[in-house]
Amino acid sequence: MKSYFFASLFVLLLAVAACSSSENSATPQSESAAMAPSQSTKSTKPTISLSRTRLPEKGWVKMFGKGFTPKQDVISHLMRPDGREFPELHMLTDQNGEFTHEIDSLLLKIGTHDLWVLDTATGVTSNMVHFEVTHDQGPAERPIQGP
Repeated sequence: MKSYFFASLFVLLLAVAACSSSENSATPQSESAAMAPSQSTKSTKPTISLSRTRLPEKGWVKMFGKGFTPKQDVISHLMRPDGREFPELHMLTDQNGEFTHEIDSLLLKIGTHDLWVLDTATGVTSNMVHFEVTHDQGPAERPIQGP
């Protein structure tokens, strides 16, 4: 009878140990699977790009934004060559999280300007792009307006 009791106790302990080790190994997998979607979402950082990076002092450049929160407010930041920032510009993204904006260089100083955009819904800042306003002559390349 003693051997039956110890054998039953031994089997019970093995079963408990097996269950606890399978629970422990399942937990990290569940956590990593649950974290995977949020990690992939965070890895897509909003980006901006420019139609060109060098323009005459009486020219235009077009900014394109993508990867922002759809139909939400974004804040554009433009830094002057002397390190002072222009007033922030609020814009609204479309249903795809994209926007375009035209920048007229008529009132900008000669030199390199820095530009970045903040997604207000997520608090994530885009990459920083630079464009140079020059004394060069050339096509103003104003964006074509509709008929």
